[in-house]
Amino acid sequence: MTHLIITRHGQSIANAQKRFAGHSDFDLSETGKLQAELAGEYISRNFKIDTIYSSDLLRAYNTAVPTAKLLGLEIIPTTELREIFAGDWEGMTTDEIAVVYQKDFDTWKNDYAFSRCTGGESTAEVYRRVIKTVTRLAEENDGKTIMLSTHATLVRAIQAYSMGLDETQVGEIPFTHNASINTFTYENGKLMPDKINITEHLGENVTGVHWSFSK
Repeated sequence: MTHLIITRHGQSIANAQKRFAGHSDFDLSETGKLQAELAGEYISRNFKIDTIYSSDLLRAYNTAVPTAKLLGLEIIPTTELREIFAGDWEGMTTDEIAVVYQKDFDTWKNDYAFSRCTGGESTAEVYRRVIKTVTRLAEENDGKTIMLSTHATLVRAIQAYSMGLDETQVGEIPFTHNASINTFTYENGKLMPDKINITEHLGENVTGVHWSFSK
């Protein structure tokens, strides 16, 4: 059995500016840095982590840094835990995307599981990418507890998979909050959810589940 502690990154500068970050390397905002510290304190108190993996993008990597420092662990960065590649949407505000790429963005908002960022990845492709990665890491670390620091779309896909939902049903799962903590177990080829969207460590520093879309 493998225990997995999966975090969404703290609030990024892109989150604060309502930008679609994708693979663009936005760092944490000041609020996000505080959230990362709070998450690190909670994780170090409540879990015995053996290995930390992270998306190589700054906002996810730097969310894992406080935990790594408190536990005396290194962070293993990987591109496989990156956010969805947003293609032409990279770095644009959601208001800009809604105007320039109205049809594709409407699908993202209203038919999420079948959406594709214009010129970028589809949510189905992200689902397949992250499930392959999570399964591999869980099997490589059998008997251990691992932490994965990643992004909103990936956490949503992981949760869907753990509940027996396929790539066409990811839209049934809500986004988790910035710096939320999500726990899972993996055994005999099956990923199972334990606790989802833990935010008690954040106190008054909880930030949005996702963007506020302009209608």
